[in-house]
Amino acid sequence: MRTYILDLGKFRKKAGKTVLKVFTGRDYGADVRDRSKLDSEFVSNDCVVLKIPTDTFSITPSFLEELFYNIVKDHGKEALLERLKFDESNVYEIEEPLSEAIDRILQKINGLSR
Repeated sequence: MRTYILDLGKFRKKAGKTVLKVFTGRDYGADVRDRSKLDSEFVSNDCVVLKIPTDTFSITPSFLEELFYNIVKDHGKEALLERLKFDESNVYEIEEPLSEAIDRILQKINGLSR
């Protein structure tokens, strides 16, 4: 099984010398999506493992909305949830913000198709 590991730790922002512990905002999510080549990696691999730094304070639905927008739009919610896994060291509770992000994406897609 081919697996792509998306290590969010590699995409953390800095404020001076301080490494930020939050992943927030659509622009940031889109930037990580583009820099990580997530869309093409999703197609090329059987599984995407999301590795979240253990000291993460917050991951907002807006960040996740842009991070996964193209995948949900092109492949559907079920494909994302089936192929997205979380690193075993993950302690951050991402289920609720991820669910909200997916709901937002689906609302946008359905609103555009009317």
